[in-house]
Amino acid sequence: MGSIYAAVLGGAGHEVWAFDNRWDHIEAIRRGGLRLDGASGDHRVHVQGTTDAAEAGTCELAVIATKTFDTETALRDAAPMLGPETLLLPIQNGLGNGERVAALLGQDNLLVGIAAAFGSSVVGPGHVHPEALGTIHFAEFRGGITPRLRNVAGVWQDAGFRVELFEDPLRMVWGKLIGNVAFAAPCAVTDLTIGEVMDNPWAWSLALACVRETAAVAAAKGIQLPYQDPEAWVTRFGSMIRGARPSLALDLRAGRRCEIDSLHGAVAREGEVVGVPTPTCRVLSAIVKALEHKGYAG
Repeated sequence: MGSIYAAVLGGAGHEVWAFDNRWDHIEAIRRGGLRLDGASGDHRVHVQGTTDAAEAGTCELAVIATKTFDTETALRDAAPMLGPETLLLPIQNGLGNGERVAALLGQDNLLVGIAAAFGSSVVGPGHVHPEALGTIHFAEFRGGITPRLRNVAGVWQDAGFRVELFEDPLRMVWGKLIGNVAFAAPCAVTDLTIGEVMDNPWAWSLALACVRETAAVAAAKGIQLPYQDPEAWVTRFGSMIRGARPSLALDLRAGRRCEIDSLHGAVAREGEVVGVPTPTCRVLSAIVKALEHKGYAG
């Protein structure tokens, strides 16, 4: 997803630095640009790429698009890019992302973002395949809609993104979380695409159970979701990216560490706090962890 943001913003004429510790990805970007194909068409965009944050220098906006468990390391490595006026914008799945950034760098310059109805995968170094290009949601970490939030949104809109602003960041984050829990673990444990999960009555029952549990936890916490009917919203959401596999499913397939702790695992933890049972999220989280461990072991 970070490569998609870099390519679209860079293609609109902004100075963009792609910062990553994957030297092969960065080397491909430096040599031939970023290639996007799929929902964006097939084209290349030339942006700056580096594995050394000092090469980029201080940036106006730092977009954090790592896995949740890599946030702290990425911020430490990116320190030369982060000045006192740099706006910080994590665009990540799951719960607790803004809080992780705030714990390290404070709340003063902190925005939060969500990518809704996107699907993407890395084809190879310097080459990303967007399955769908949905809407980017932005909010201030502390809430409210400020001039700087509108300014950032305007930059992304002018580059070609669809953008929606939220006054309440929790409403935004939990609204997207419903879509994540519906498909991430069910796709991962069944090895089905989103559309195949929707067409499979047993897999779909697991997905909808996760939706109901997450919506119940949100209600118990007093969080108003950005739609009235979570199951209907998830059905529309999934229908837009039927051929996609959630990143958690791709990570499990590849034997990489998964973000289950910030998705279904986080719902289960929050459910304990507010006294809402979350048996499906809890069991699916355990199954993903078991499969993840199996991949590490062999």
